[in-house]
Parts: sequence; C-alpha cells; structure tokens
Amino acid sequence: MQGLIAAVLAGGRGKRLGHLTIETPKPLVPYAGTCRMIDFSLDNCRKSGLRETVLMAKHLEKPLVDYLNGQWASHLNLNFGHSLPDGNPVIDEKGTADALINNRPFLDQNWTRDILVLHSDHIYNFDYRAMYAHHLDRGAALTIGYQRIPREFVSLFGMTEFDEAGNLRAFVEKPKNPTSDCVFTAVAIFKKDTVYRYLTDLSAGAWKHDISFDLIPAMLEGGEAIVGFPFEDYWEDIGTLDRYHSAHMRLCDDNSHLRAPLTLAGAGDVVQRDKDRVIIPRSLADADFTAHRTCLFPGALIGSGAHLENTVVLPGGLVSEGEQLSHVLISAAGRTQIETPHG
Repeated sequence: MQGLIAAVLAGGRGKRLGHLTIETPKPLVPYAGTCRMIDFSLDNCRKSGLRETVLMAKHLEKPLVDYLNGQWASHLNLNFGHSLPDGNPVIDEKGTADALINNRPFLDQNWTRDILVLHSDHIYNFDYRAMYAHHLDRGAALTIGYQRIPREFVSLFGMTEFDEAGNLRAFVEKPKNPTSDCVFTAVAIFKKDTVYRYLTDLSAGAWKHDISFDLIPAMLEGGEAIVGFPFEDYWEDIGTLDRYHSAHMRLCDDNSHLRAPLTLAGAGDVVQRDKDRVIIPRSLADADFTAHRTCLFPGALIGSGAHLENTVVLPGGLVSEGEQLSHVLISAAGRTQIETPHG
C-alpha cells in the first residue's frame, strides 16, 4: 500500500438519524451491538495495511478525536487534519470536495501518490489492497467502488455505468430515472496530482463543492481514465433511522455475514440467539423479559416483563417494566416508531 493515504470523511451532522445524533457525532453512533459506525472504515484500513489515515471532520470534532485517540491510535497512524481540540471548525466547508481542498496540507505529502477517500457511516468489510492493485495496474486517475442493487433503490445513490472493459462511461448522482443497477459505494482512489488539478479548476467557478456532483463528473468529462472495482459482499450506507433499523433487522436474521469490530464496552460478551433471532449482551441473558428479532446493545435497560419484537435498543435506551414494543428504535435520547417495517 506504499503511496496510498486514506482520507476519512466524518463531517456530516447526521440530522436524518434524529435522536441518535442529538449528542453524538454520526460516526460515533453505535452499531451491531459491538462497535461504532466509523470503526468499519478504520478496521478496513488497519487490515489493509494502510500507513496513514487523515480524519476530515468539522462537526463535534472533540468527542470524535477523543474516541479515535483512545481506540485507534495504537492501530493506525492517525492525522486529525483541521480538527480542533475544542471542537470549533477551522474552515467553512460546503461539501465533501471542500474537505479534500482544506486538508490538502495533510494529504499532499511527498510520499503520497494516491488518496483513498472513505466515509465514516458506511458499513462493510473490505480489503483495499486488491482495489489499489487494480488502480495501479490500469493506470487510472480514479478508481471507484460499485455494487449492483435493485434498480428501485438506485435513485438514492450515485449511479454508475461501465463499458465491457470496466471503464466508467456514465455517472449520475441520485438520478430520477436510473438506467443502471450499479451504484457508487463512495469508496474511491484518486491520483493525487490529478484530483487537485481538477479541484483547483472547479473552485474557480460555480459548483456544489461535492465529490459526486462535481468532481467525478468533471473528471469523466475531461477524459480521465476512470475504472470500477466491484463490491460483492455486504455494503450499507446508513443515512436514515429507517435504514439503521432495517440493517439491524438483517443482522438479527444473520443474512449479512458482516464481521463487526469489537470496540464498545462489553462487546466481547454480545451473543446471537439463533432461535429467537436476538443479538444480546450476556448481562441481559437471564433477565426477566422476552424478545424476538431484536438487537440489544450493552448498556440497554430492559424492565421486567417487557416483550420486544423487531426492536433495537442502544446503550442507555430504556424499556419500562411490562412494555410491549414492536418495530421501535430506542436510544438514551429518545425513541422512534418505525413506520415502514422491514420483514
């Protein structure tokens, strides 16, 4: 992985995650009963042997920096870019492309040839080494990850189309009428010199300051060599409470084959009961309640006589004595009734 540096986008406020992000930065939202969302990208970096990772954050930086220093500093060479210890933003950013511009002093180093751009709210297991080897073999200016999904959901993502040789021929962010079932997984490897040349040109005019809306289409129009790399296993983009809930229901069904890191306190004691399809910490294993297709995090508080169906309870989330709940998402800051149950 010599020559490749990772840039992790962690600046979103996560407003669509409601009470989950009232006091918690979106990257630190707990996931799968065992970890936090940002842990997947960082664990992938660690397992892929990446030399250095730059955090690009601008919202609630201090708890995020504190967490990463405590959990990941011994596993990765972390650079916090423009993050401040007091949590105040240094530079205004309107979009993801601004993060690459503002963090250029930390990304544009003498030893870096390419920049791996990652997101802190994507859930997947992946070894970036094969993708980088493909990028180098093809002599690409940009290599983007893609995955095939049901076409009715393509409008939620960046749509991609490739020719028979795997070259990108079309890219449309959130198309109204998709013509392809391939979507951008928001994992991208940019040739450093090329990406900053395009960002310099884009910033001189009117644009949306976004990697998907502006940068990738500009590189495609400019005739750059852009190739795809398939994501064939589980991949999830968590943007809403509904998607967060449905993803956990799939974990309960054990249909994802996801390997979640063990970073939350008590994560090593979380088990899965196949009969009831329940993910539960051992501390609650003998408690007086019943549950089916439910994910309970360490630190969840469940009252005697309660019954839970298709429910997720995060650390500090409270279920009162005798409550009967179905399709509910509960955190310490509140609860949401899921209006469109999955399964």
